Amino acid sequence: MQCIHTNNLVEGMILAQDIIGNYDLIFLTRGTILTQDHIQRLQKMHLSYIYIYEETENSATPTSLPANTSIDQELNKEYSKNLATFKTIYEEIGLGQKIECEIIEQSVDALIEEVIKSNNILGRLKQINVVDTYTYTHSIDVCILSAMIGKWLNYSKTDLRKLAMTGLLHDIGKCKIPLEILNKPTTLTIEEFDVIKKHTTFGYELLQQQNILDADICCGVLQHHERIDGSGYPSRLQGKNIHEFAKIIAIVDIFDAMTSKRIYKEQQSPFKVAELIAQNRFGILDPYIANQFLWNISNFYSGNIVKLNSGEIGEVVLINKQEPTKPLIKIDNKFIDLLTSPEYEIMEVLA
Repeated sequence: MQCIHTNNLVEGMILAQDIIGNYDLIFLTRGTILTQDHIQRLQKMHLSYIYIYEETENSATPTSLPANTSIDQELNKEYSKNLATFKTIYEEIGLGQKIECEIIEQSVDALIEEVIKSNNILGRLKQINVVDTYTYTHSIDVCILSAMIGKWLNYSKTDLRKLAMTGLLHDIGKCKIPLEILNKPTTLTIEEFDVIKKHTTFGYELLQQQNILDADICCGVLQHHERIDGSGYPSRLQGKNIHEFAKIIAIVDIFDAMTSKRIYKEQQSPFKVAELIAQNRFGILDPYIANQFLWNISNFYSGNIVKLNSGEIGEVVLINKQEPTKPLIKIDNKFIDLLTSPEYEIMEVLA
């Protein structure tokens, strides 16, 4: 990385270090692609120098990019390629055909590389321009988001690959669920939900039949709906008896499912979903993993334009370190601190 004066910043440069603002709160995170608005606000903060990535660094992130294009096109390409591969895997496993484990490994390796080299993978992920069946896109998203958490937890590359494969395959058992139940546009009956819950066991059995015998992957697929307090399924496991892969996938599964548009419900604000995860981090979800997720995921939304329940539209300008789901919002010439103004909440992230 190199140190550069803020007067010499160019749109498209990529931050190599977090920018800390007032009250020890993060203003911009490492890996942010600078816009002209970012540059103007950095200059107003009276910062003389900041660090940016050089073109020759291991991250392979260039010093300057044509505003949010090439790096996102690369992820878009890998996402589409993996989507096509996974659809084939899903359909062939459902038909009882054998899939080589190496095919699945290769399908996640490129995505893992994108996760490793980028500190703004969530921001890039939400720009993906792919429209497809939710079951398929959800599996790719969970693969990427799980690997992202694994990176924050300092997983080795070997474990990142296994975790990403688990995320990709976590819902593979749904290929055995009748489509009229899986795609039902209205609320499931108790009996139908009992059928849906069988997908974890179906997935485990399918992986066994496919000779994907890695215990970590199989446990993650089988247990990703288990909950810390024993309220999950299929075995009502508790706490330390649940595999860490399953604990990770439990969190990103909830986050992606609730922030995605479904045939029977609208997507929810990532801040509202993050608050739900925060509320459950000392009950049904692993508290350490949930805290890592909440702090890191909230930083991605610094600088985003959001809509509040009051109908007002503003910008996330500061993330509160103690309560990352309650940031400081700037609306025209006023500021709203969601930590001290509980009557406000973020309903939608607009950009």
